[in-house]
Amino acid sequence: MIPQLGMGTAPIGNLYRVVGDEEAQATLNAAWDAGIRYYDSAPHYGFGLAERRLGAMLAARDMAGEAVISTKVGRLLVPTQAQGERHGFVDADPYDPVFDYGHDAVLRSFDGSRARLRRERIDLLLAHDLGRMTHGDAHEDHLRAFLSGGYRAMRDLRDAGAVGAIGIGVNEVAICNALLDHVELDMILLAGRYTLLDRSAEPLLERCATLGVQVIVGGPYNSGILARDLTGPLHFDYRTPSADIIDRAKRLAQTCADTGVFLPAAALQFPLRHAAVAAVIPGLVGVDQVTDTMVRMAADLPDTLWPMLDDVQAKAEPAMLQGDARLILLHPDDNVLICVRPIEAGDMLALSHGTITAGQAIPIGHKVARKPIAPGEKIIKYGAPIGSMTAAAMAGEWVHMHNMKSDYISSHTRTALEKQP
Repeated sequence: MIPQLGMGTAPIGNLYRVVGDEEAQATLNAAWDAGIRYYDSAPHYGFGLAERRLGAMLAARDMAGEAVISTKVGRLLVPTQAQGERHGFVDADPYDPVFDYGHDAVLRSFDGSRARLRRERIDLLLAHDLGRMTHGDAHEDHLRAFLSGGYRAMRDLRDAGAVGAIGIGVNEVAICNALLDHVELDMILLAGRYTLLDRSAEPLLERCATLGVQVIVGGPYNSGILARDLTGPLHFDYRTPSADIIDRAKRLAQTCADTGVFLPAAALQFPLRHAAVAAVIPGLVGVDQVTDTMVRMAADLPDTLWPMLDDVQAKAEPAMLQGDARLILLHPDDNVLICVRPIEAGDMLALSHGTITAGQAIPIGHKVARKPIAPGEKIIKYGAPIGSMTAAAMAGEWVHMHNMKSDYISSHTRTALEKQP
């Protein structure tokens, strides 16, 4: 259903800077001429501006309905007199986005998107930006509204044929796992969590492969740091990167250069190597970015490159863990970390392959899974087994008596000691 390469349209919604209609249409026309047939948008992108611009191009170029379109629900657009920069978009359309994941709001949002996109049917409809990182204390209320109403509206649209598939479009791994526990999803669009610099979605991708849920990877350049030559202002995950992230990016770039590869080409192609990943969708603005993307996608990368990049990631792990003052690694062979400062639900934790959101509060002194641990698997602390799992634990989950048994305790009870010679 989804072509491997798509175009994210947030940049033509005036993300971070004003993009004129002429530049936006030139970008879209260049993408169409280059053969790109998948476009991802959302009401949030320029508060309707990106969808309007995409709809205009499709009306002029896509007479046969070739394009695959995804858009999102979860925000309603309310008229406003405010101008300037709002929510990262500059001089966008005169609306304010208001979160609403309820049944009727999803239907209203869908109808608005259809009008702006000039399409009767939407190929993929995604619930946008659910998760604790986005909503903080309001997370539970929004999740409840979605599960009790919005999700049903999306399923009804799919069953009626107005939508081809449904899913979520998010930046957080934790909400993906939480929703997979409760509802059926066709697809997940996950931004920034399966890249050369942040592989925290690896366990999720394995789960999706097992369930048959397709994954679309957004943000393959991690907000830009992997898209350029590492000079000038850099951004990682929408913020200024730490010294460790910059150092790791430089080592990735040097590894690519040693094999005759340009880092952005490796960054763009990396997600597609996983069986669960159906597509990668960099955000594009400007004809030059479209041209660069096609060159990077077509680059012939040697098979020997990927193990070398994996090695850079593996060697960076101790530095990442030390950078998170809440967790310490006692021994390189351990599959658990030790909490040295209280962790609250929703906190971002640095783990083996990037970051993950803590699903629950964890007290000082307790263990946190460093990677997925299966039932029956030994728990390794100080390089030695101390117990075994009675239930599975995902990366970042508290490992405690609710999901483990202590071999030490069971072998040192009074009865056991009395039986020893």
